Amino acid sequence: MAKDIGKAIEKSAPGSKKTYERSSKVLAQEIVGTVNFSYPIYIKEAHGSRVVDVDGNEYIDLTMGFGPHILGHAPKVVLDALREALDRGVQWGLHNPYQEPLASLLVDAVPCADKVVFCNTGTEASMYCIRAARAFSGKSKIAMFEGGFHGAHDAVLVKVDPASPVDRPTYYTMGQGIPKETLANTMMLPYLSDAAFDLIRKHKKDLALVMVEPVQGSNPRLDQGEFLKKLAEVCRESEVLLMFDEVITGFRMAYGGAQEFFGVTPDMAIYGKAPGGGMPLGVVAGRGDVMEVFTRQFDIYRDDRTGGPSIFTAGTFSGNPMTMAAGTAVLTYLRDHKGVYKHLAEQGTRLADEVNRFFAQEELPGQMANALSMFYLRVQPGPMVRTARDIDRSMKAADDLVTLHMLQHGVLVPPVHLAYISAAHTVKDVDTVVDAIKESFLEVRQQGHI
Repeated sequence: MAKDIGKAIEKSAPGSKKTYERSSKVLAQEIVGTVNFSYPIYIKEAHGSRVVDVDGNEYIDLTMGFGPHILGHAPKVVLDALREALDRGVQWGLHNPYQEPLASLLVDAVPCADKVVFCNTGTEASMYCIRAARAFSGKSKIAMFEGGFHGAHDAVLVKVDPASPVDRPTYYTMGQGIPKETLANTMMLPYLSDAAFDLIRKHKKDLALVMVEPVQGSNPRLDQGEFLKKLAEVCRESEVLLMFDEVITGFRMAYGGAQEFFGVTPDMAIYGKAPGGGMPLGVVAGRGDVMEVFTRQFDIYRDDRTGGPSIFTAGTFSGNPMTMAAGTAVLTYLRDHKGVYKHLAEQGTRLADEVNRFFAQEELPGQMANALSMFYLRVQPGPMVRTARDIDRSMKAADDLVTLHMLQHGVLVPPVHLAYISAAHTVKDVDTVVDAIKESFLEVRQQGHI
């Protein structure tokens, strides 16, 4: 039966297969492995809530660029801003007047932001934030939580050893090529556990920064508010900087992101995705005194180490006018149209509630974790996932089949199953998604895979 669904998709999407055959000859990797369907699908255009593949098949999209498209694909307000910016030129690498408007919007919206620094990706922002925290504090260790993700640079590419103690997790590197020495100053904390606070207090003399996704991408939920408040208190008491990784949550949960939603203000935060309006963007935001390490940028020509701690940063495309134009347009729109967040919350919550109610009624091994407009769909029996230790991947084959069946029903959810809706997703779109999930699970069960 698994072969049957593959054949059906191949019949409807032969152009994607041909594109894959050409691409695999010259590309060692396309984007990231998490977007690799068991049958390749190549997208040629996207508008609103939909994408169209190279064969002309249209799907309701739940990938949304992995989060940036809060207003949907190619919103008019962003396209108009990009066209105007394009007439002025694409990239100069010099000071320009287009950073300040976006920076001002960010400072006004983000509770912890006295100043910001622009770069190009969430990974870059994570890397610079760690460097800044180490310079400011004079300490070297950083800590992150089990189940968290903070980019693709060496210091944070770690995965918890599931055999290690829950309250004292150990880890190994995600993939090869990362020297063990690089991770000597990285430590792992247990998520949603008071044991994390004890570890922070124990290592406070060496700990420069604690990083946390206020909503984990792998485990979206909304019941961690008290944990985040206690975390901020413990870090403050221990004189350890706290960073919120708001690459996913920023300008998605609320205009002020997770900081506004949970009422917790960290020392620093990083952003990407939504505030870039679909263009590449990374942002480091933080307290004025911490952000001075960027202002006192290290001079590579004079080796000037006076005047306080400083760090070196560089990026040819950082603060480029195209990204600044798109970001300014989308944040201005969101600032002036807060009703977007009401729509996202209502439709996102409705989607998850209806799907989870269906799983319970049909006694199906499925669960949809959600935090407003962010979702994680899993083929997994038992109670809802609370932490990464609860994730069960034993039904991955069935999980992959559900994805393929959803394609057949006109809904594209990425293979990693971290999904989003946007302001462009209508009530009818959400109804279609709910129906597609229900029908796909029933079909996979009928075939004997769950």
